[in-house]
Amino acid sequence: MPTFEEREHAFEAKFAHDEEFRFLVSARRDKLFAHWAAATLKLSRSDEDALVKAVLAISDARGHDEALLRYVAEIMSAHGHVDADLSDALAHCGQEARRQLIEAPPEQSEVL
Repeated sequence: MPTFEEREHAFEAKFAHDEEFRFLVSARRDKLFAHWAAATLKLSRSDEDALVKAVLAISDARGHDEALLRYVAEIMSAHGHVDADLSDALAHCGQEARRQLIEAPPEQSEVL
């Protein structure tokens, strides 16, 4: 029978793992979303890289998704592209990010 301390340690380790996975999925989702937006707008490689950097710089605080959608909507609108459903694209990127990380988890050295 595991001791209380062992169980507590196991729960803490699982929580830490789950939080790290959530963060990695969110970061990968945002990056995929920025690449999707750049491809939709047919941006040059340098403009795509700038968009990805700008998207990844958006604070991961409360309201992150809304800020992300608003930022990309402004970029797309500035380029005359307003017909995309950004919420659906973001959700799809989230599913893809989760699938990628489950199929090929990053090595610990890649995370740091």
